[in-house]
Amino acid sequence: MVQYISPIYGFIPLMMIAAAFALPLFSFFIRRIKFFSVFTIAVTLIAFILSAIIFVNVYREGKPILYPFGGWPPPIGIAYEIDLFNSLFALFVAFIALLIVIYDNWYSTSDSRIHYTYYVLLLGLLAGVFGCIYTGDIFNLFVMVEVLSLSTYSLISFYRSNRYSLEAGLKYTLLGAVALSLYFVATIVYYAAYGTLNMADLAYMARNKASLTPFSSIFGNIVAATAVALVFTLWPFTFKSALFPNHFWLPDVYSSVSPVIAACFAGFTEATAIYIIARFLYTIFGLGIIPELAKLRTVVLGALLVLGILAALVGAFMMAIQRDARRLLAYSTVNHIGFIYIALSIGLFTNSIDVLRIGLMAMLLHIINHSIGKATLFLSIGSIMRGNNLDSSDLNALYGLGKTAPIAGTAIVIGALHLIGLPPFAGFFSKYYIYQVYLSVGQPIIAWLVVLVTAISLMGYAKLLLITFGTKPGYEKRFREALQSKAVLVTLMAMTIAISIALYIDFYSVLIKASESLVNYNSYIATFRDFVSSYLNLLRGS
Repeated sequence: MVQYISPIYGFIPLMMIAAAFALPLFSFFIRRIKFFSVFTIAVTLIAFILSAIIFVNVYREGKPILYPFGGWPPPIGIAYEIDLFNSLFALFVAFIALLIVIYDNWYSTSDSRIHYTYYVLLLGLLAGVFGCIYTGDIFNLFVMVEVLSLSTYSLISFYRSNRYSLEAGLKYTLLGAVALSLYFVATIVYYAAYGTLNMADLAYMARNKASLTPFSSIFGNIVAATAVALVFTLWPFTFKSALFPNHFWLPDVYSSVSPVIAACFAGFTEATAIYIIARFLYTIFGLGIIPELAKLRTVVLGALLVLGILAALVGAFMMAIQRDARRLLAYSTVNHIGFIYIALSIGLFTNSIDVLRIGLMAMLLHIINHSIGKATLFLSIGSIMRGNNLDSSDLNALYGLGKTAPIAGTAIVIGALHLIGLPPFAGFFSKYYIYQVYLSVGQPIIAWLVVLVTAISLMGYAKLLLITFGTKPGYEKRFREALQSKAVLVTLMAMTIAISIALYIDFYSVLIKASESLVNYNSYIATFRDFVSSYLNLLRGS
């Protein structure tokens, strides 16, 4: 029997899209920009509450929950399939997004260039992110990435009077359009080769050779078709996540957008692209796939490992030579994206569930740590720039200004130490787990590379610390920090310690269970097939 499934599981993206469309209507009657900011905070708060309810429900259920849109059963209709991994990831994204929009209530509403369309785009960005995380359909994923991308294109080039913003927006838009076109072609190839667009259905067919006929005969070679589709899938999302050498757009974007939008990119947009790649390589084409596809997966994981190592090295070295704080943070992101891909590639060396779940747990924890640390740094630097009436984030101009804003200055120190990975901050533990998991699979060189790259990155983070510890005559006068800014920065700083403490209580086991759900294709497939079977039985009974 098909059980009633609450619409709460598909509500968040739809609510945010509806809210985004409502703002232009409100603009006919309301002019105050504060209203649109508060409205965005309210919508994001609801999304956070709903994502928390979804996570708790999935955790209690102990298996994925499938929600069919419009009552149409998958694979005919679009479905969300929510397991512990993406429900936890969405909950974290909702929390970081809520902090950012609260901070934005102070930062952007005092900017005369901001109008209601800014909040339309911000809600569109969040709608796209949640849709990408929750979806269980690869074509619906394309649609939600399109929603996300259209918002990011516009947000990057929002300051039309700034030629650097326009240049960065044009560069990202042109290349992003190419990337999305490639992924659209990939969806066509998947459908032609497998006859389905549902992720769980794809996962089932990739593990059962008999189920491939007659669709695979269209291409004649299922491995070649899958190889083409995977390449056209992975390149767009390595571009979106700024993995070397597809990171070239990131420094220009970070240095031309507002700190709020940069925090959005570093906080969850790039991480969402990494989540998508992990879903493809560990759930859809993960353990148990037919041997021919397993060889292809090995090649892909090997390539991602090499690129991850190069990204970590390039990011660390480039940080050391930067003279602009936001460009330095961009290369810091490249560096940490490298660490995340190193953790993601652990499947190259093992098929052990116990090892994989620790490696993927390290990946998820490092995503969380990087998002917290980078949001802390962007927002604190934004506070100092605004408080001192600076348009530039040149390190020489910021030198010593951390003293003018004690909370923001302290946040820079905490954020930098957290990203370096200094105990007791949570940034230490994710790097430690990456180090340990590679030792456990007999790869000490990769494990020690994590330590070496961290040491190299110290030169870059030392420059950030001088914002607080440097001295500059004439800049000792403090300005009054906004309540929203202080509340958000204190919360982010507290999280760097709170996560460390939580790991020793129960958070470690939650992360392990979430990571195991990403690898547990049996549960993911079974949820889909049980739903379809129940629906067919209902039709036969009627």
